[in-house]
Amino acid sequence: MISNLDYMQRCLFLAGLGKGNVFSNPMVGCVIVHDGNIIGEGFHQVFGSAHAEVNAFNAIDSSNLKYLSKSILYVNLEPCCHFGKTPPCTELIIEKGIKKVVIGTLDPNPKVAGKGVKALQDAGIQVIIGICEKECLEFNKLFFEQFNQRATTIKFSLKWAESSDGFMGKEKYPSAKDRELSNALVKRFVHKLRTENDAILIGKNTALIDDPILDNRFWFGKVPTAILIDKRLEVSKDAKVFKSERRVIVFNELKDSLEDNIEYFKTEFNSDSEIFWQGLNIKLVAAGIQSVLIEGGSKTLHSFLNSGLQLEIYRIITPNLWEDGIKAPVPQGALRSAYNLGDNRIEIYSS
Repeated sequence: MISNLDYMQRCLFLAGLGKGNVFSNPMVGCVIVHDGNIIGEGFHQVFGSAHAEVNAFNAIDSSNLKYLSKSILYVNLEPCCHFGKTPPCTELIIEKGIKKVVIGTLDPNPKVAGKGVKALQDAGIQVIIGICEKECLEFNKLFFEQFNQRATTIKFSLKWAESSDGFMGKEKYPSAKDRELSNALVKRFVHKLRTENDAILIGKNTALIDDPILDNRFWFGKVPTAILIDKRLEVSKDAKVFKSERRVIVFNELKDSLEDNIEYFKTEFNSDSEIFWQGLNIKLVAAGIQSVLIEGGSKTLHSFLNSGLQLEIYRIITPNLWEDGIKAPVPQGALRSAYNLGDNRIEIYSS
């Protein structure tokens, strides 16, 4: 027999389909069940668009609408009860005649925070709270931290690819093709990672040598903010990182200014890695950034590895044999998982 836990797990699966596209909103999935059968389901797909509950109701076949008053609505986060970019979901649930709602966890947003549950209960709807609560909280951890005064540290992830003999790059490349390490599958994996983070960070040398675009052209979803560490502003405005209209943040020691889509943050470049990265962390939190994927070169990666901040590492090992070049870092933390994508191996570490 399918239980409340199973339906809430389905909500979380659906919610995950919106990952990378809904920030700064939470990831939410909704399932509507009648007599043990799912008659409608949906998820929050894009920031500012219809919420999960709306999409779930819209997915119901007209022949099943008559069952709504005898159906149960499952959702991993408390339905909203205020007008924002969309109307309140509580009003829709009441209007549709649902008599029982099962919620994973309350919404920490003060505009909701139990008020959604009360609105439903005042309308005579039975509400059950706390199904898979721990998992639901962890699932939207970054969203919950927006409303937690202790949220002063953002999530940092490091990514690099290396040859089979441990080299991640060269000072110069004979051609653009010689720069490639990862296979086509891994490129898509990396671009998916990009959409799951608020921003991608590189250092000056990577910008000058590789001239990356830092977009997500091999995966769907939002284009993340680009972050460049360029102490003396040596990277030309003609660099590809500046070509898009998306937000670009440049940490430098020369100026604080906003020029079109580029935000210059004047920063003290301390030789102590811990002090430097703690300073960047504070500025990024203030700038509304919650997660950063660091794709910089050896200098940037080693500097962050010495910062003492918590991190997640994506190490990509390829069959290429380079024999010389710039050595890849040694991963820190515990190996959490590993798998192959074609002839490339992905190792994920966390500390």
